[in-house]
Amino acid sequence: MVKFLFGIALFLCTPFSAQSVANSSSEVYDDLLRLQNNTTVMYLAAHPDDENTKIISWLTHEKHVDAVYLSLNRGGGGQNLIGTEKGALLGLLRTQELLEARKVDQGRQWFTRAMDFGFSKTANETFGFWDKQKVLSDVVWAIRKNRPEIIITRFDPNSNGQTHGHHTASAILAMEAFDLAGDKNAFPEQLKYVKIWQPKRLFFNTSWWFYGSKENFDKADKKDLISINVGNYYPLLGISNNEISSKSRSKHACQGFGMALERGNDLEYLKLLKGDPPKTNDIFDGINLKSEYKPLQNQIDKTVADYNFKNPELSLNNLLQLYDLLQKDNPKDLKLEAVKDLILKSQGIYFEWTTKNTFGTLNEEIPTIIEIANRSGKNLKFSFDDASTKEISAGEDFKENQKYKITNEKISNPYYLKKLPKDNLYVVENQEDIGLPEISTAINKKITIDFGSTKIDFNVPLQQKTTNPSIGERYEPFYTVPAFVANFEQENYIFNAKAKEITIELQNFSGNSKAKVSLKSDKDWKISPSQNVNFKEIGEKKKLIFTVEPLSKNTTSNLEAVVESNGKTYNQSLNVVDYPHIKRQIWIKNAQVKIQNLDLKIPDVKIAYIKGSGDEIPSSLRAIGLPVKELDIKTWNPSLLKNYDVLILGIRSYNVNSEMAVINKDIWKFVENGGLIVNQYQTNRGLLTDEIAPLQLKLGGNRISEEDAKLKMLVSNHPVFNTPNKISEQDFDNWIQERGLYFADSWDKKFVPLLEGNDAGESPKQGILLVAKYGKGTYVYTGLSFFRELPAGVPGAYKLFMNILALGNTKK
Repeated sequence: MVKFLFGIALFLCTPFSAQSVANSSSEVYDDLLRLQNNTTVMYLAAHPDDENTKIISWLTHEKHVDAVYLSLNRGGGGQNLIGTEKGALLGLLRTQELLEARKVDQGRQWFTRAMDFGFSKTANETFGFWDKQKVLSDVVWAIRKNRPEIIITRFDPNSNGQTHGHHTASAILAMEAFDLAGDKNAFPEQLKYVKIWQPKRLFFNTSWWFYGSKENFDKADKKDLISINVGNYYPLLGISNNEISSKSRSKHACQGFGMALERGNDLEYLKLLKGDPPKTNDIFDGINLKSEYKPLQNQIDKTVADYNFKNPELSLNNLLQLYDLLQKDNPKDLKLEAVKDLILKSQGIYFEWTTKNTFGTLNEEIPTIIEIANRSGKNLKFSFDDASTKEISAGEDFKENQKYKITNEKISNPYYLKKLPKDNLYVVENQEDIGLPEISTAINKKITIDFGSTKIDFNVPLQQKTTNPSIGERYEPFYTVPAFVANFEQENYIFNAKAKEITIELQNFSGNSKAKVSLKSDKDWKISPSQNVNFKEIGEKKKLIFTVEPLSKNTTSNLEAVVESNGKTYNQSLNVVDYPHIKRQIWIKNAQVKIQNLDLKIPDVKIAYIKGSGDEIPSSLRAIGLPVKELDIKTWNPSLLKNYDVLILGIRSYNVNSEMAVINKDIWKFVENGGLIVNQYQTNRGLLTDEIAPLQLKLGGNRISEEDAKLKMLVSNHPVFNTPNKISEQDFDNWIQERGLYFADSWDKKFVPLLEGNDAGESPKQGILLVAKYGKGTYVYTGLSFFRELPAGVPGAYKLFMNILALGNTKK
């Protein structure tokens, strides 16, 4: 069977992007070796970070085959160690971290439409949230589109209940999709775009973790396992495979996976689940790695054999012949783009199209610079958008300032976030888009290079380029945005029968302009009149304050910001995800927030807060009028606590702040003297000190992942359930994602457990909410997921948290 890699959607949607990073002669040769093989391996798991970068890098650098990582979801349901992004914004961040990881290990990245809805204990529960058939169809689609000979799953299909339910679900889907991808009766609607494809083998990438310990794994019979040494050293690149893998793994910054580089021999193990067993310890045994299209394979082999390390430029004629072969016989082969890239690298040709602007809007004219460096040994002709032509001499650099007017470009937005998700799946209307990590919305300039006998087109995206004296050049995507965007300061606003001032930040991208801004909701709310605003500069921001007053009790509505200018209406917000280790990302969505009028009694307490990771509770408390002071523990002084009633410890504060062990004695003194400490969940792995309470307290990994699991109040007359708000069972309704996590396993007898609960089929857990008197004060540990519930505006969670804070009134 002749197999080509049908990657046209990848490259039509991902244009060439110049990078100011040198490619050595050895790296160019390494790319050529990957061109020589025509085999794909798919690694399949559930989340960003599940992939085994050691095996992916081994596939691309040792075996020089194409490796694609299929992650079922984008990781939006997890936690964030470097910022406050959650949900879709966290998924954007983790998608980019995966793409940065793939740049290092040379793999490719794919997804299904499944959303990460948070921790799940079983595959059964997972498929209760996901439409299994739809996610299965996406896996089958990915197999048919990428056509892997081998699939490797990270998890055991028989591990239900032993690991994250998404993990087991990924393996179950791999098992079923392995057979269905080659069945013409399975998902026949896909066959309009792809052909059926039957992989040769399916492996499970097992490890000591699945055996309980390294000792158990060392003793285990491994006769049915294939071992792979992933520690190979590559003199060509001056680095070992596991060093490459470690660098790739470290790109998962928001999950705290930065790691030291590993070196030396390292074995990975694979267990055959389906397909023809290899006769040797080689997973590719009996599989032809080369293309069966002989003219193509012969030309690739010749290009590799003729390669001159001292003068890669001599490869040009061979590469041009390869390009002509692919263009003529199979222009959909992703090797075509690889060849185009190799032509540029081997000839030292560099081009970029940049602007200093971050954003632009329709009909705006922006300044840009086109730069071309012809570092090849010959004069070449470059044409721009099939219009002007410029001959650039060998060794010369060409720069030109150009004005560009933005016309007919679409608003930049992640393709899978253009519509609201449905049933925990992203809505993607175009079948051929399903699976892609992203679709470029860049404005492109076509640059054609005339090599004499062959002309080749390159799409060069417009990028923002800045220069910082401390870090040098930085490239970011350039985005097309609406003329006006309006951002609320919060996603949810809690009212307590009284009017509240709500601030929006309005940003203008249309230059000198006028706008009328108003807030709109339903009849249950009284809103101050619209406001007129004048702008002079592009990018100018102005803050507007509106008064919003509830007219009904216990009401929940949406509040929308609407901007009117020049006969057009705008109701969008601009959400930015910006970190040094990824390309800046934006999400343009409706400028809309939730507003709620609650019968909420708020205690009169002064609060100090020590932040952990990904924590928005301080802003949630300020939003209802509570004073919160965030303390800087790097400049700690015991006197910092003297003016406060309550000290709240943010999630994972004992996991991310090494100073906590030092200041513990001051914290315990605070509670001993009558203060209240509220310690939110800490992970039992990675604690920087085992002493997280003034009394004996040991954490476990127990959690309740079912957000509607019944919680029993064990001490119904306790103040936490009665003062100042009366708590009932209805206050545990409408929680999101989970009840809680990392509950306590054991505790001092002075602790009183207040709640009991469990997921379906499990025994009750009582380490959910613990309260203890210590000296004159009170210490609380809770694994309840307030860090999710309060920013989401869950009424019952607010009432319960207020009652916990009210325990701090003892100092008064």
